[in-house]
Amino acid sequence: MKKKLWIGLLSLIVFLICEAVLIRFILTDRERDVETQRYVALEQLSTVRARLEGLMQTNLIAIRQIYTELSINPELSEERFALLTRNLISQHLHVRHLAIGQDYRITMIYPLEGNEEAVGFDYRSRPDQLRTLQKAIATRQITINGPVALTQGGEALIARVPVYAEDNETLQAIISQVIRHESLFRDAGLFDHPELAISLRGIDGTGVTGELITGNYGIWDSNPVVLDVNLPTGSWALAAVPLRGDWLPAGHPTVLYFTFGTLIAMLLASMTFLILLNQQRLQAAFGLISNQARFDNLTGLANRHFFEEQLSAYISACERRSEKFAILFIDLDHFKEVNDSLGHAAGDELLKIIADRLRASLRRDDIIARLGGDEFVVVLKNLAEPFHAQLQAQKLLKHIQEPMNVQGHDVVINSSIGISLFPSDGATFSDLLKSADMAMYAAKDAGRATSEFFNEGLREQATNHLHMHHAILQGLQNNEFLVHYQPVINSKDGTLHSIEALARWQHPTRGLLLPKEFISIAEKSGAIRELGHFVLTQASRDLKKLHAAGIDGRIAINFSSHQFYDRIAVEHWFAIMKEEHAAPENFTFEITESMLLPDRERQRELLLEIHDAGITLTIDDFGTGYSSANYLRHFPISMLKIDRAFVEGVPDDPHQNALLSALIHMARALGIDVVVEGVETVSQVNFLNMQTANLIQGFYFAKPMSIEQLIKHYGRKEKTARSDG
Repeated sequence: MKKKLWIGLLSLIVFLICEAVLIRFILTDRERDVETQRYVALEQLSTVRARLEGLMQTNLIAIRQIYTELSINPELSEERFALLTRNLISQHLHVRHLAIGQDYRITMIYPLEGNEEAVGFDYRSRPDQLRTLQKAIATRQITINGPVALTQGGEALIARVPVYAEDNETLQAIISQVIRHESLFRDAGLFDHPELAISLRGIDGTGVTGELITGNYGIWDSNPVVLDVNLPTGSWALAAVPLRGDWLPAGHPTVLYFTFGTLIAMLLASMTFLILLNQQRLQAAFGLISNQARFDNLTGLANRHFFEEQLSAYISACERRSEKFAILFIDLDHFKEVNDSLGHAAGDELLKIIADRLRASLRRDDIIARLGGDEFVVVLKNLAEPFHAQLQAQKLLKHIQEPMNVQGHDVVINSSIGISLFPSDGATFSDLLKSADMAMYAAKDAGRATSEFFNEGLREQATNHLHMHHAILQGLQNNEFLVHYQPVINSKDGTLHSIEALARWQHPTRGLLLPKEFISIAEKSGAIRELGHFVLTQASRDLKKLHAAGIDGRIAINFSSHQFYDRIAVEHWFAIMKEEHAAPENFTFEITESMLLPDRERQRELLLEIHDAGITLTIDDFGTGYSSANYLRHFPISMLKIDRAFVEGVPDDPHQNALLSALIHMARALGIDVVVEGVETVSQVNFLNMQTANLIQGFYFAKPMSIEQLIKHYGRKEKTARSDG
């Protein structure tokens, strides 16, 4: 039913995709037709513009002629002005009259008849005209003003140009030409265009941002085609839209396209549904046949044939990648007795319960199979350490022996597990299975309900690591672990900058153990997580003592990549600090370089979350790993701790000096502080001071010490940094 629902959904998606393509086609076709209409309209509007510009130039011949006359003959008489103007103004022009003004007043006008009131007009009395007049004076070009209301009545365009004396400094006169704008626009074709509604704007030559001259503002809001009309100074803007108000041509077949296209989309969706439904039925039939051939009918696990196929392919892949894995051969102890006493139906139910427990106990990538009877086999992929296989075997032994109810009977059953490793115990399916089978019988010989390695040496090593793993967890429960602190000193003034928290193990039989004796095993076994929680908890508690003693530096805590396994771990650290009332701003987390490279984005998100909470981040043992400045730019790193290996030989070894100096300067260039570890001599301190690397950690100043010793040396009033040990 679900598959049919998915097929229906896919068919619907096909229909929707077809509809989307159809709509896109219709819209594209409409856009193409609209663009064609706009192009035609632009051509038509270009003709109107050309006619308007031509008429304007023709009308301005008169003002240019008078300008030339005045430039040659500054003492132009009224008779001469009238004679010239009479000859220049013809009936086919749109000139209403011309006027000459001096000292911002009109002194001569032609024709005088009908314009008597304009004689003596003071431009300064009309701010709107004075503004354009001053613009003409400033630009010394012809400016077009208006349409404006005339003193003698009516509205018109006014063209003005200043005339200067021979010194080119003294304003001699101002020529004004009044143009009948309505007849000008009508002759240019603005009013009665057969296909376009046209509007003009840009009073006083202000272009498309200016006020409306003719037409209506609605044209400008209807996605018009727009052209500039060039004036001697400034411009007008012409806009046009179709008279019918829509750019889409009348009779566009939108409805026809949509109807026909929808029918095709429905046909394609129906065909898709039928094809997928038929394919699903075929796949179901083939799947049933394939499943019966590859999987155990009772438990649903892979059968022996399919397991051999899977394992052979995985062996080839591991040979190419040099990876290791383990095979766990599982045999149920005394299953025959259960089967005989409770019946085969109960035995089958028990086997299904065991199969479910195996699935629940293993990773999704691991391989699980039932070889037959009461024998199961597991492939643990990507095995890092042999003792991981023994840990997993113990986990399986525990889960298998948990009580179960089988057909109303409480049943407890144990198992024996044999472990073989690739490639040490075999390089083929048969060899590895044989080795695991032999190890399984060795487990039965050892008393059943246990696991055994095929290889004695690996078994011994895994056993030792397993014992150490359990000892670490037991030691944490028994409070055998301690936290010591090693100061980081500012060598400029000997003050304490910060302190590093270091785990110590007070082993009941081996005495005080340093981290190098147990950290690597803790990382491999996973106990590092519990150990890290202990150090953070203890440091949070000691923080109160440090503050009470006047020690305010941050506490640095080391975290390995094994501890950054997911967001839950980070949330647990925050929970510890919250429970102990320790502010995150009091801590620095030291991480290794290698942690920044794999799964970079996930690691970066976790580190950003930690950094945003107020915890600073430090790269520990910098220079021993990838040492790439590139990744530092992508992570919120505040400090680098240069490994002690780079300090050995300083300052006597020039190569070592150069390398250490380069690391320090690289960090400085990135704006990151530097702490140098392993400093043991005064000559090393002096060299680092010359490099301005003043944050120093090492035996020269102080060894790791208990919280009590730390408070004694640095509490209350800070003492000299040099410690005797």
